Amino acid sequence: MKKILFLFLFSFQFACGAREMDYKAESEKIFKNILDRKFGEATALFDTSFAAKMDSGRLQQAWDRLLTNFGAFVNVIEINHDHQPNFDVVVQKIQLEKKKVDFKIVYGTNQKIKGVSFLPGEPREKYELPEYFNEKMIAEKTIIIENGPVRLPGILTTPNRPGKFPLVILVHGSGPNDKDESVGLTKIFKDLSIGLAMKGIAVYRYDKRTRVLKTKIAKEKNYTVYKETIEDAIAAVNQLRQDSLIDSTAIYICGHGLGAMVLPRIESKAKNLKGLIFLAPNARKLEDHMLEQTRYVISLDSTKKDYTNLLDSINKETRRIKSLTPMTKDTSAILFLPVSYWLDLNEYNQVEAVQKLNQPLLFLFGKRDYQITEVDYNIWKKALVNKNAEFRAYPDLNHFFIKGIGKSTPFEYNKKGNVDKEPINDISNWILFQKK
Repeated sequence: MKKILFLFLFSFQFACGAREMDYKAESEKIFKNILDRKFGEATALFDTSFAAKMDSGRLQQAWDRLLTNFGAFVNVIEINHDHQPNFDVVVQKIQLEKKKVDFKIVYGTNQKIKGVSFLPGEPREKYELPEYFNEKMIAEKTIIIENGPVRLPGILTTPNRPGKFPLVILVHGSGPNDKDESVGLTKIFKDLSIGLAMKGIAVYRYDKRTRVLKTKIAKEKNYTVYKETIEDAIAAVNQLRQDSLIDSTAIYICGHGLGAMVLPRIESKAKNLKGLIFLAPNARKLEDHMLEQTRYVISLDSTKKDYTNLLDSINKETRRIKSLTPMTKDTSAILFLPVSYWLDLNEYNQVEAVQKLNQPLLFLFGKRDYQITEVDYNIWKKALVNKNAEFRAYPDLNHFFIKGIGKSTPFEYNKKGNVDKEPINDISNWILFQKK
C-alpha cells in the first residue's frame, strides 16, 4: 500500500541546550517497549504538546492497527540517525508479516519527542504482470458497486470477444484490501482476473469497504463482518447479474481467507449461485489463527528475543473473545476490532454452514501456506466427504498461490511473484465443467 499508514508527526523548534543523547539507543528502547506492549513507558519522552495528541492509548491503537493490517512483527532491518539543526530523526526499518514499515521518531533540541510515525517502507521493486498475460485477449471496464450510500470502485475483466461469460466475483481476505488484494509485490486478485479471463471467464474485483470508508467505519460501534464483507459481495452479485456480458445462470463467488470463510453467508442472501470457490479458507476460529500465525512468525526469529509479553497479550485477548456474550459490558476493542465483530463471528461455524450447501464447491490450498495450514485442509476434507466438493492442494504454493521453495516466510510477500498457472487452470476447468 502506497499511502501513509499512520502519521502522527508534529514538528516544533526549541532553543535550549541539553546533554548529548544516544538517539539510536533511546529509539531502540522505545520500540522495544512497544513490542513488549509497555506503551506508557514508550511515551515517557513525549513532549507535553505532542503527548496531548498522542498518548499511550493512541500509540497502542496505532500499533495494533498496524499488526491487524500487515501481520505480526518479524524483525528490525536497520536503524538510521539523521541530525538536523533543530531536530534529530531516527528511522527504524521494521519488517512486518506483509509489509516493511519505517518507524520514525523526531526529537527536538530539548531531547523530547516531537513526533512519531509509522510510514510505508517503499519496496525497491514493483509488481509485474504475469507471464500468461496477453492484453489482446482480455478487456476491462470500471464498474462501481452501489450499495445504498456505499460506492465501491471495481473492475470487470472479460475475454476480449463477443458473448456472455460465466462470472467469478472475488471476495477479499482480512484487512482493508484494494481491488487487487495487493500485499507487498503481489496482487492475487489481479492475477486471477487476468488468468481466468484468458480462459473465457469474466471476473469482477472491487475495493473493500474498509479501504474506501475506513474513517467512517472506525467510528462505528456495532461493526460486524456482515457490514465489512458480506453485504457488499451480495450487492456485487445482484448488480453484475444484470450486466450484458454476464451469463446470469453461471455466477460464482470466490473468497480468499476470511472471504472464503463467510461464503455460506453470502450464498444465503445471493440466490441462484452456480458454485462457490474457497481459496485457503480457515476452518477454525479467526482469533486462533491470529495466535498461531504470531507464534509461527516468532519461531522464524533467529535472535531468540523474548516475545513473552506479546504472546501473553494475544492469549489474553483470545480468551476474552471466546468469553464474549451479548451481555458483555466491556465494549473496548479486541485486537483492534469491536466487540460486535467478534460476537458476530462467535455465532458462526463456517464448517457447519458449508455442510448445508447444495452447490458444487471447489477448495484450493497451498501446502506452503503458514496462515491456513494442513490442519484446516483436513478439517474441511473430513467434514465434506459426502458433499459435492473437490479439493486441490499445491505442494509449492503459499497463501497467495505463488510458487516458492522451502519453508514459507513473510518475506515472500515482498518478492515479485504471480499466482501460479495450475490453480488458474483448475478453477477454469472446474467452472467450464459445470456448464456442461
